[in-house]
Amino acid sequence: MPYTTATLAEVHRINTVVPLSIPHSPSSETALNGYTIPAGTNILMNLWSVHMNPQLFPEPDNFNPDRFLDQDGNFVKHEELIPFSVGPRVCLGEQLAKMEGFLLFVYLMQRFTFKLPEGATNLSTVGTMTALVNAPRPYDLCAVPRQ
Repeated sequence: MPYTTATLAEVHRINTVVPLSIPHSPSSETALNGYTIPAGTNILMNLWSVHMNPQLFPEPDNFNPDRFLDQDGNFVKHEELIPFSVGPRVCLGEQLAKMEGFLLFVYLMQRFTFKLPEGATNLSTVGTMTALVNAPRPYDLCAVPRQ
């Protein structure tokens, strides 16, 4: 199952659902890297810029689950993969979302073969921004039951 875990990690990396994170604000004045951040200031973390940084993830526009595997084929966690935000206010549902996503993905892959309809063009990984969410574009896909 390491390749499945790596594939889901790459899905989270290449198309971050909430690219600018959820706004946070310090409860008291805070100093960070020589800057003073007043209490109550809204702060957005650009998760997309981390996930698409070529120094952290070479060829970031290419879908490549192998970047999350070591030479023995074991899953390797990257601290730079932060689709659920970072710090003490990371998404509370992270573990549940990862478990449910894994189970759903495996269930679908075991029972269906997915392919594009005849004459369809390749799918794009570029989403559509709606408020704070990066949603997938509409597309047609055939789910053929496996025998």
